[in-house]
Amino acid sequence: MRTRPVIKRIALTFCTDRVTVRAGDILLAESRAAMILTENGYAPRFYFPRTDVLMKSLQPSDKSSVCPHKGRAVYFHAGSDADRLENIAWSYPTARLAVAEISSLIAFYEERLAVSVG
Repeated sequence: MRTRPVIKRIALTFCTDRVTVRAGDILLAESRAAMILTENGYAPRFYFPRTDVLMKSLQPSDKSSVCPHKGRAVYFHAGSDADRLENIAWSYPTARLAVAEISSLIAFYEERLAVSVG
């Protein structure tokens, strides 16, 4: 893995280990090309290429937020109506220039899912 400090509070690391994300028995993402974003004061997060995410399992949410360092985020739900995980994933469609590598990648609230590395 190689790490590139982006700005004082954020670093990006390319991860070639196999990373999977599951919601129960449902595989949401599997990748050997995830980015790890480390930001002061927050847990590190895996960001997945959309080609490695089962996008048909995600539904767009009306929620959005703005980070001064990364830009505007859009959110996604996962699962069916009966067991839907609200706003479980997010993406920065056009991330700020300093973190442009994460543009359109998908991140998950890993504390609500099963994530494995290796």
